[in-house]
Amino acid sequence: MGFAQQQADGIEREIRVIRGCPCFKRFGDEKLCVNDDNVLEVEVIEVDPSLFSFHTTREDILQEQAHEDNICYVSIYVNYPDNRVYCVSQGWELRIHGRHVPGTDLEDALQFLSTKDLSASAEICSECLYKFLLTLSDAFTDEMSPRDRTDEVKRYVDKFSLMIAKKHSQIEGLLPADAGDEIEEGVDHFAFLQEYLVRQLEEQEYWSTVLGDLNHGDCNEWQCRLARLRLLLARLEFQFYSQTLQLRDIYDFNLMVRMLQFILKTADQILTLNKEIHDAIRTDRFRRLVESDPRFARLAKYAEKSRLIEHNFGNILQILGRL
Repeated sequence: MGFAQQQADGIEREIRVIRGCPCFKRFGDEKLCVNDDNVLEVEVIEVDPSLFSFHTTREDILQEQAHEDNICYVSIYVNYPDNRVYCVSQGWELRIHGRHVPGTDLEDALQFLSTKDLSASAEICSECLYKFLLTLSDAFTDEMSPRDRTDEVKRYVDKFSLMIAKKHSQIEGLLPADAGDEIEEGVDHFAFLQEYLVRQLEEQEYWSTVLGDLNHGDCNEWQCRLARLRLLLARLEFQFYSQTLQLRDIYDFNLMVRMLQFILKTADQILTLNKEIHDAIRTDRFRRLVESDPRFARLAKYAEKSRLIEHNFGNILQILGRL
């Protein structure tokens, strides 16, 4: 989108409201605001950001400020004109360790921390926002040691790849549609990712068989190419998840960056192949192919997954590429 006024429902907006705040902390039963390194105990009134959807400018949303100075809506907004982030309930500019939070970095966090297309409003984990800003934001690069940054980036990539695998598994019927995106903290999902890797091996075997049959039979180059593209995509998906799992065992920051370069290269290749396949299955030629060759009906169900791949792997390229 670029950092400019955002279009939502045909309305030009200068702000974007987010449910969640990197300055909101929970310590046991205490709920605190630590904006600008101050510590203020707050009373939380959680508000759905869609309630502010009719506001389009900072001047509009200032009307929503709470009358008491200890009320927190756990909601913030990006103000595009000055590239700053503000508190909805108090109107304060967000500052962490004496530095303002760039709106562009918060938008990056939203992209990276969600597997969904985000509209004008969004909901995101407050602690995740805080850790993302300290780990990947240019404004806070000197706030964490290389070891701490290594650990946080590994956690992000691990969680994000798992979220993608879950969404794809839902589409493919391997998980219930209402399984949700939540990734339980402290739970090792290695077994699930192993199962997903096996699924990619099965996909490779299926299209390898189809391609072998086509090569020994009477087929045109377009059919063979489509089967080869799908086979290669399954191989690259297997490679991507294998690489993210290997990242768990890397403890040196420079080595981690090198591994991320390979992960990014794989993600870029996945995006390119995904576009070719998506373009092909939207044609009348493909619809006629499915009618004459039922083996390709499996590919007809790929359209929804292709949109997820475009969104999620595009995010990986944009965010991790900054490292």
